[in-house]
Amino acid sequence: MYETEHILYIVFSLLFVSVLLFGAHFIKSQKYKNLFLLIWAFLCFFMHISTMYTTFFMQNGVGNAYDNQLFPIYFCNYMMYLLLATSLWANKETKFFKIMATFVAYGGTFGALITLFVTPPGFSSWFNLQSAFSHTCLLIGSLWLFVGGYVKINVFNVVPYAYGLLSCGVVGGIVELIFYLGGLPSPNAMYLVHGPVELPEFKWWMFAIVMLLLIFIFTIIWEHFTRKKEDRWFKTSKDLFMYLPTRKVKNITTTQTTQESLDESTEQKNSAE
Repeated sequence: MYETEHILYIVFSLLFVSVLLFGAHFIKSQKYKNLFLLIWAFLCFFMHISTMYTTFFMQNGVGNAYDNQLFPIYFCNYMMYLLLATSLWANKETKFFKIMATFVAYGGTFGALITLFVTPPGFSSWFNLQSAFSHTCLLIGSLWLFVGGYVKINVFNVVPYAYGLLSCGVVGGIVELIFYLGGLPSPNAMYLVHGPVELPEFKWWMFAIVMLLLIFIFTIIWEHFTRKKEDRWFKTSKDLFMYLPTRKVKNITTTQTTQESLDESTEQKNSAE
């Protein structure tokens, strides 16, 4: 059962996020859109590491650094770092940025909403409260990638999201290796070893399948109501190419083309004679 403070925080957070993003969607300048993204990405990060400083001052110069503050152990930690990376990325028109931003937009939204509804904020403890605030900032930054026009919603978003899930496996494996080499117990990074405490049998690949299915279903419904029938995913695949590698075609100048045509005409004339 939800306690009163948890219900209040859910209502307040969703209302705050909705009103803030509704107001922010009137921003037209790309410069200020990028600034808005940067502010919430950094707020998310600083909220996350804030207990390192609060414990430092409360314990006479001895601060506590938790494992998930130093390493991207959980999915949300990874989304936080990637949100920070997207906000700092110089060229936001590159294919790599589009892939990363799409992964963060969906992944950050998933992670923030799950935490919002599952984990009580704990108003009596800054450790718990800063986690709640951090995830709210993550939700704002992730949704802004949609609202601000960085990510276009379509069915083929499952492709970059799948890329991102593969990167989660790589990052989780690296973190596990670091802990192993340091003689520390496994942190269960990205739930590669076992599921969360609440669902220990729910393996990492099950999370991946569920998230991909949710994105697929959501974007089908979105396209149904926002696109004309001839522009939906089953009619055209043009949106897929923004996430796939493209072959560079060698440019042929007009002079080269003309010369080749003249050579061909000369050969044909000689053959005729």
